[in-house]
Amino acid sequence: MNSKKKDKDTFQELAEKLVIYQLRSNWLAISKVYNELASEQDGTMSMAFVLLTIHAEKGTPVTKIAPRMGMEPNSLSRILKSMEKKGLLYRRKSRSDKRKVYMMLTDHGNRMREVALNAVYGLENAIQGSVSESDLKGFFTVMQGIPNALKVLSAESSSQE
Repeated sequence: MNSKKKDKDTFQELAEKLVIYQLRSNWLAISKVYNELASEQDGTMSMAFVLLTIHAEKGTPVTKIAPRMGMEPNSLSRILKSMEKKGLLYRRKSRSDKRKVYMMLTDHGNRMREVALNAVYGLENAIQGSVSESDLKGFFTVMQGIPNALKVLSAESSSQE
């Protein structure tokens, strides 16, 4: 076995034991599937998540969408404009506070929201059907520990500056 192949095998063995690697590689696989499904509907995964974030009947204030998605407002703005052009949503000013703008789903947006919901629940059901309840509980325990680990890492890097 040559040394490049051995290094790759060693890396792969190490990487597969890292939580971060597992999260990233599985998220990339999920993204690929969701983007393929979304492209069949002339959309993107980001658009689908926006559709899921907006309340189907009442709409959602523009200022609440980016934080709910963990996205930067500038990136969201481009997606919202694209979605408006595609006829998925529109803006409505609040009746009580003219400074507040709601994103509302069109009929087409509501139909695409259903497509997105079906895709999300389809994967969720497949995952839950193939993983034991105790393993799922452990997974959520790990996921809930990540924000604290990030705070610790952030505090450590701040103290080294």
